[in-house]
Amino acid sequence: MRFDLIIKNGVVCTESGMVKGGLAIKDGIIQAISPDAMLPEGEKVYDAKGNLIFPGVVEPHCHLGLDKMTRERFAKDLETETRAAAQGGITTVNTTTLFGSNPLSELFESALDGIGNIYTDVKFYVAPGSSEHIEEMPSMFKKGVVAFKFLLAYRGAGARMFGMAEGGLDTAYMYQGFSQIAKLGPPAFAMIHAEDPSLFEYLTPNVMKEKTNNPIAAFHKARPNMCEAIDLCKAAYIAHEVGCRLYQVHISAKETVDQLTYFKNKGFDITGETCIHYLMFGCNDEVFVNNEDFCKLAKVNPAIHERADMNRLWQGLNDGVIECVGTDHTNYSIGTKLDKDFWSTTAGCGDGMSVSLPLMYSEGVNKGRITIDTLRKVMCENPAKVFGLYPRKGTLTPGSDADVVIIDPDKEMIIDHQNSESSNEFSLYQGWKVKGVPVATFAKGNLVVENYKIVATEPNGKLLTEALRTRV
Repeated sequence: MRFDLIIKNGVVCTESGMVKGGLAIKDGIIQAISPDAMLPEGEKVYDAKGNLIFPGVVEPHCHLGLDKMTRERFAKDLETETRAAAQGGITTVNTTTLFGSNPLSELFESALDGIGNIYTDVKFYVAPGSSEHIEEMPSMFKKGVVAFKFLLAYRGAGARMFGMAEGGLDTAYMYQGFSQIAKLGPPAFAMIHAEDPSLFEYLTPNVMKEKTNNPIAAFHKARPNMCEAIDLCKAAYIAHEVGCRLYQVHISAKETVDQLTYFKNKGFDITGETCIHYLMFGCNDEVFVNNEDFCKLAKVNPAIHERADMNRLWQGLNDGVIECVGTDHTNYSIGTKLDKDFWSTTAGCGDGMSVSLPLMYSEGVNKGRITIDTLRKVMCENPAKVFGLYPRKGTLTPGSDADVVIIDPDKEMIIDHQNSESSNEFSLYQGWKVKGVPVATFAKGNLVVENYKIVATEPNGKLLTEALRTRV
């Protein structure tokens, strides 16, 4: 058999360890992993030049179309943001569809407009916000939706923005929704944005009256750690009671890591995710002081907390308590973030997908916070398992999709948002020097990006609708 592509002269990062050699690929599928001397011939040969041959990253959590929340913007974002994702070594993107009070089926169908222009594979999840949405869950599950996101942090105007009633999602709604998901069974699961709104609504007005030269630190004070930990506890007990898999997005607080550890030790079926901005910043960092514009760019829900929280998150990744890393990627115009005062500006901190892997390698692996194998698990294998995509995605195994990223551990890069394909107009990491950079991204055996440049002549991504029962 003559293969379509041979990737040789690298170090293949597998679940069983590092293999010096390469991959044989045919019809977009990995056929073999072996030392170079045993690799067969191929129509094309790619020299990895001694670098790491890594699984394509699986992005578990982002929000395309959030800037305008129109089907036209969502369609545009499917193209630009999957290009940015591929730059960063991401080959599968999980995103919410459009938000709103319309039936979930309508929101899902309206999100399909741009599917023909995607450069990575994409999987959709939905955000139920009404009793009618709960009734739709079985039909959405049949369409391939396995994740149902509960926005627990929003009431009033925030809830209206996402198409929910002003009162938001109460405990009874969680119980109803989680019960429906439990009936569907794995791989269906509930995602939660955990932040108790009654607490931060009470605290925020008084914090806003205080003078500060660091709005990000003030935001941390207005939305303290306990808001997140309290909501996790409520959701965890309900999910365990009804038998629903639970996934907490964007964990930001050390107390939440402690609670997650407790519940996992009790046998609760919970997966925790954190995001790169919580691993890179503390709210009292010098970059936020006397820098209101940068604080606006970094405003995100939940808030960026203290360095002690950041360090606990890294420890949670190292210990295996936090099992996934995402970006919570949004893409905004600069005016969306800067044209209002800090307290009124839109939450969401911009392009993360094009830089998440080099940041995690540089700040995690190179600084000894996590190993290369932990990086592989939390950015590839574990997210794929959660979303029912493993072993098709998230691993380099014969039979898996040939989604591959070549990482040069010694290559350095200065992050510049102008080089990103994202339509987002800023980066929190502008000017950061990173070491350990993706130099090539293959999606199903097709070279999409090389040296941070799109080289694919046409989009080749697909909407993923299948799901398997897999566990982290």
